[in-house]
Amino acid sequence: MSDLELADLDLRAVDLRAQDRAATDLCRTAVELVKPNQLDLPTPCADWNLGELIAHLVAENRGFAAIARGANWSDQLGKEVRFGLEMWRPGPPDEITLARFGATVEAVAAAYADDAVLDLPVEVREFGVFPGRVAVAMHFLDYLVHAWDVARSIGLPNPIPEELAELALRLGVVIPAERPEGGVFAPVVPTHPEAPASERLLGLVGRDPKWSGA
Repeated sequence: MSDLELADLDLRAVDLRAQDRAATDLCRTAVELVKPNQLDLPTPCADWNLGELIAHLVAENRGFAAIARGANWSDQLGKEVRFGLEMWRPGPPDEITLARFGATVEAVAAAYADDAVLDLPVEVREFGVFPGRVAVAMHFLDYLVHAWDVARSIGLPNPIPEELAELALRLGVVIPAERPEGGVFAPVVPTHPEAPASERLLGLVGRDPKWSGA
């Protein structure tokens, strides 16, 4: 938790649900423009084609919604309700998964609608246990970047607003500096210090801001 406490944005006191919704809406807009015959397109995520990326997004939404519901159940029952890693594993990268994306976005919003969830402990994948508000921040950062991934894969312009990129950069301290081969984050792509915030964010998470799949 020490890295989180180093952030100039105090995640222990912030509520990023509105910003997370904005990021997921950007991603949803891009995903809803994807045609079934585009699922094999390459993405900036070297290990995933577009169908696999969308399957990952669906699985992440399923996981983030489930841990919030589980936190509420734990609080009400007075005993811990835990989930394994299986629910985070992506399903098939197919047309059915593509069609399910919107419903999973709404499930995340509903799961974090109760203010109390922000202070309840949730277990995010293999990363550890955090307050719900930190989970929201992680989801926000993930979805903001993936909105760009999906948009660029189908030839759309960069969809990331500068104000959201600036906010995401303030969360950058939570991203590990050491990035082993095959890890969650690719190596940093250097960008100019005076580049737009969205370009600096993309470089920080291992994207080439000039990448385009179309």
